[in-house]
Amino acid sequence: MKSTLTPDTILQRLPNLHLQIDSSNQVRVLMPGKSIPCGPQALVVLEAFAQPTSLGQALKIFQARGAQHWMDVTGTIVTLYQAGVLRDPAQAPSSISSDVEGFGTAPIHIAMLNDRRRTASFLAGIAEVVRPGDVVVDIGTGTGILAIAAARAGAAHVYAIEASAIATVARAMFEANGLADRITLVQGWSTEVELPERADVLVSEIIGNDPWGERVLEVAQDAKKRLLKPSPRFVPSRMHVLGLPVTVPSAERMQRTVTAETLAHWQSWYDVDCSPLAEMARSSVHPQFYLKPQRARDWTRLSDPVLLADADFTTLHDRIIDQTITVTATAAGELNGLLVYFELTLGPTTTLSNHPVQTEESNHWRSPVFLFGQPLRVEPGDRFVIHYQAGVGRHSEVRVSR
Repeated sequence: MKSTLTPDTILQRLPNLHLQIDSSNQVRVLMPGKSIPCGPQALVVLEAFAQPTSLGQALKIFQARGAQHWMDVTGTIVTLYQAGVLRDPAQAPSSISSDVEGFGTAPIHIAMLNDRRRTASFLAGIAEVVRPGDVVVDIGTGTGILAIAAARAGAAHVYAIEASAIATVARAMFEANGLADRITLVQGWSTEVELPERADVLVSEIIGNDPWGERVLEVAQDAKKRLLKPSPRFVPSRMHVLGLPVTVPSAERMQRTVTAETLAHWQSWYDVDCSPLAEMARSSVHPQFYLKPQRARDWTRLSDPVLLADADFTTLHDRIIDQTITVTATAAGELNGLLVYFELTLGPTTTLSNHPVQTEESNHWRSPVFLFGQPLRVEPGDRFVIHYQAGVGRHSEVRVSR
């Protein structure tokens, strides 16, 4: 071992671990050039040290589960510590991997920083909303750029919360910009951490490709209850989720569902009649895929944008969205899909939208596109109904009917 473990030793697991679990629940941690056998308790131990945790604190939890379990766990901790899988987080490098995907790795943060309109809009919103002397909490700080903007806007103190391995980079960013004394990095999930004081402003860019996919509703409600002062301000303060009824081009549909064209291609390529697959596709859940909205600029839009949900974070109560909307067609065509996008209110004069015609080529978000198994032919003035469901604990769903 590099040093002696004591109850006060703070440990955290390495980010981006690859595990192998066999049929007898034996766990191996796979690292470059080696495979570390850890026994069946490895998952419990790795979960306990997902965030910086003292050895003594973890052992108290394990001890309550029985003597044999405690002995197995302590042996696993020693094995993982000696292998370097558990380590002192202060020794973590201030860099991130670029060989896998995820919020703890480089590619997603490079894409977000390259999305100049996204980042510049958030910085402008923060400058409008944060007042000198404010306490600010930044949930999902990532590289820390929004926390830095809040401090520069005059915040007395910023609490930057981050659960992934990018936290080490955020800490280095605060130091490099001379703000380490005014920005405190808090490692963990916002719904699990405690702060020494409540904040005036919540800053959070946790709007996913599916606008609800990063639990923005749950996070905002929890923050209002535990982390924020009465009548807080938000960046963003509001999110409109909208849908565009569209004709998805056949080339896109052929890649993702069974069409007459795909059946014809398979017949010609393989000399096999695949027509039974068409019925299977019709009876299955409507497929959904994601694409950069700028790729859909030329798609035929069959109506004006449809408001699917209006999330006002200052007054948010509902965490389930269940909307039925009657829509009037403004163009003729085959209604076979719905492209979902959002509009954010970031400040009194600052907004951000990823509508296909408003996005730039550097836009990093992808929009959900729902395909309808039974398309509708519509003419201007025709009415149809969209049923949209989303929210806590469910995948977004869309249905269309006359």
